[in-house]
Amino acid sequence: MNYANKDQKAYIKEVIHRIFTIPNNEDATSVKELIAGLNQLLRMKAVVLPTVEIMTIIKHQKQQLYHATKRRITSSSNLNLLFQLDANPEMAKERLRQFMEED
Repeated sequence: MNYANKDQKAYIKEVIHRIFTIPNNEDATSVKELIAGLNQLLRMKAVVLPTVEIMTIIKHQKQQLYHATKRRITSSSNLNLLFQLDANPEMAKERLRQFMEED
């Protein structure tokens, strides 16, 4: 991995960490933070993102935040597709852990 990709991956890990520190509630501020974080991830091009894993974990561990955000976005939003993703929660946790531990 070249230097630019390492910097980008470090930034992605930071964004993922911020997403998982957002409080699990329906507060407008929390919803806006999640939307902003997801949009930041969608702008990344050089690294394959653990998008399915992130959305699966949010769906199962932060249900209030997940559903409040899902209600807030429109069906034409680029984020709408993310809220259709789902996988095995345990497998998603393991894959995300591996991603976060990689250099």
